[in-house]
Amino acid sequence: MNEKELIARMSRLGPTKLQKKRMLSRILGQKARRKPPLRRSVKIAIPAIGCAVLSLALFFPVFFKADPAIPSLTALQQVQPSPFTVTPRHMPLSVSLGPLKMMNYNGHRYTFLNDGAPYDLADRMPGVEEKLGLLQYDLKSDMENGGKDGYAGLDYATTYLLGGSIYRLPGYDPAFRLAVEHEGRYYIAQLSGRTDNSIIPAVEYAEAAELARLTQEVDIMNHIGSVQLHTLDRKKDVRKWIEMFSQSEAAVNRDREADEQWAKAQSEGKSYLAKLRLKDGTAIDIFVIPELGMASLGDNRYILPEAFREAYADLFHSPT
Repeated sequence: MNEKELIARMSRLGPTKLQKKRMLSRILGQKARRKPPLRRSVKIAIPAIGCAVLSLALFFPVFFKADPAIPSLTALQQVQPSPFTVTPRHMPLSVSLGPLKMMNYNGHRYTFLNDGAPYDLADRMPGVEEKLGLLQYDLKSDMENGGKDGYAGLDYATTYLLGGSIYRLPGYDPAFRLAVEHEGRYYIAQLSGRTDNSIIPAVEYAEAAELARLTQEVDIMNHIGSVQLHTLDRKKDVRKWIEMFSQSEAAVNRDREADEQWAKAQSEGKSYLAKLRLKDGTAIDIFVIPELGMASLGDNRYILPEAFREAYADLFHSPT
């Protein structure tokens, strides 16, 4: 058998024309398997799940927004407060009395924290763009001269740190706290009143200070703060206390008789200190005289709501 014959015989080993036709028919006749259709419930569920995921992505940050960082304020030194302090409300003044360490800005009066001690602001140093002005009017000298220059109601007047620069304090509303730089050190001034001596509404003060967010606990103490009587430290109790206090009305009809009643109650031990301890390590003092149904915060005096007096009557006395 030669080579040509071998090739011819091998070619005849493949399928015949009939076999090829049958194979092609079987291939073409096979239908692709179809996937079973999704059930109706699945068809409905997929878009619903997608909408739910989208809603969470859009609204979760709104309802569960991260709480802004609360700063930690540390005084570089502790200062003993002056035994006698006075404000412009009580002018004319005796030179022997030391005026309160305070300043005026934007129609408001601010008192320096910790009797004017410097604070460590290394982790929240105010920037140049946050500078608000310069303390340029000597309110202390004006007060000692009987207020002849009228600095008591003038912005940038101060009894302390004359020549210092006022800055926004990062982390706080400037309506509540400001920073003052003087000779390379920083001090903190806190809202205490208005320069025209009108009353700041309690709710306005609470909102500017963010008391509901910043207050850690409320300590009820005797007037001078030497004896602690009660403490509110549960979050819901603290918020309720602040909410009810915020409903206080301004005591606008303040006269000499009202001041005498206030002083008499204090001298008789009927005045209490409610110290709001903030999460930043500082505190706000509110003086309460339950017998008069009144309280004071900074230069402001308030008439407490009846609901407040009823709810907290048991707090303002020594525990048995």
